[in-house]
Amino acid sequence: MGNNEKNKINISRKTLGNLFIFIGILVITTLEWHFFEWYQTFTRYGTLITFVALTGAFFCYVDIKDALKDKFFWIMAATDVVALINLFILGSNKGCLLIVVDFMLILYLADKIEFSRKESYGILIYVAIFFFYWTIDVKGYFKGYNTNYGGLILITGFAFLMVLMQVVNEKKLKDYGRYVGEYGRKEGMRCWYKRNWWYIPLYLFLIALAFNIISWYRSRTALMGLIALLAIMIIPEKIVMEKTINTIIIVLSTVGSVLFSGLYIVIGSMSDGGIQLFYKDLISGRNDIWSELWYAFLEKPLTGIGSSYQMKLEYMEGMLEAHSAMMDILVVHGVIVFISLCAMLIYRLLGFRNKRCAGSVDKVLFAAVICVLITGFFENYYIVQPFSLIFLCLFGIIPQKIDA
Repeated sequence: MGNNEKNKINISRKTLGNLFIFIGILVITTLEWHFFEWYQTFTRYGTLITFVALTGAFFCYVDIKDALKDKFFWIMAATDVVALINLFILGSNKGCLLIVVDFMLILYLADKIEFSRKESYGILIYVAIFFFYWTIDVKGYFKGYNTNYGGLILITGFAFLMVLMQVVNEKKLKDYGRYVGEYGRKEGMRCWYKRNWWYIPLYLFLIALAFNIISWYRSRTALMGLIALLAIMIIPEKIVMEKTINTIIIVLSTVGSVLFSGLYIVIGSMSDGGIQLFYKDLISGRNDIWSELWYAFLEKPLTGIGSSYQMKLEYMEGMLEAHSAMMDILVVHGVIVFISLCAMLIYRLLGFRNKRCAGSVDKVLFAAVICVLITGFFENYYIVQPFSLIFLCLFGIIPQKIDA
């Protein structure tokens, strides 16, 4: 078989693998993001649908003989085995294992998945549409959904919208360079501005709209993600992508989530309330939840407390909800699973910056990733469906392809 034939087969396998991911996102968002009754019925199957999508993508992207030689495959497998052993030791609900298995598959595929130009535009547009959809149809108040859940959908859609806008802007910047080359700096700027005067006002309008609808949903979680997204977008690219600073941002956005929970507890114990954001106390609820979870975890740090643990806080009604992605992994699955998963996440994020080479699109993609991670300080978010699959898509968008 010639090289051209092998390349065609590889391309078709990648296309099929991407199709598994896209179908997974389409199925879960269709079942969960339109009608609350559907959400209540089908959300329990979301991790299983995610697993099927990721397994399909795995076999399309990875040759088993190559995987067996890959140390990251064995790290993934070992982490899953430890999570499984802990599950039996603690008698946890069997479904919680898929949280770890799915996310480790995501991290394993993160440096392999690659979208074409059309696929990149397709996923960016599809996810961005939900920002407008949930803005126009305010489901968080009137149609059963939790307002925090609505905030997660809004910030996810907005992050993808900003990436899409920057892709368009990158093309406009190229047009600007062409005008300057043809007409000179002053005339080139005038020609560019004449055609694109609306672009900056549109940006400002969308940012104002995002803040308005997030405040309407009263989602402090989404607001933190919005602030992180805009901060990274505003800071000059040379600073954000500088190796040391970039590494600090990544570590603080991952391991920092667990450290933040401890700081939040301390601040909560010292605060009498009074400072409010969106008509709620700035320190409220999560400090009590995280305090209980930390005490329970410290009794079983190796195995974690398991998903069958029943919360003692009266208003939680026994339901285990960590309200933090990294805290959930640490507390529920134990320190071994946490260290393995978190180390692989950081490694993939460090690799994320090394393979990029298309100017400011890189920075906004990175901003979207940090936005997701910071939002995950306050909700399980990117480790649960369909957000986990959507998070994977940020690794598959290759700037130089969509900027062609």
